[in-house]
Amino acid sequence: MRALKENSNGRYQKVPAACGLVNVSRNTLMKIAGEANAIARFGKSVRIDMPVLYDYIDKNCKG
Repeated sequence: MRALKENSNGRYQKVPAACGLVNVSRNTLMKIAGEANAIARFGKSVRIDMPVLYDYIDKNCKG
């Protein structure tokens, strides 16, 4: 079976990939994504809606 190619520029990212893109730990990412309503679940798969997360960080998390 062929390995799936992952789109690193896609809207929905897996949690480990999103952690790397935002440079935060998993727990911090899930806390911020929960506050931003950026968590999407497709069956058992948890994905982060990156544009929503980035907008939330830009508006609320910068000092």
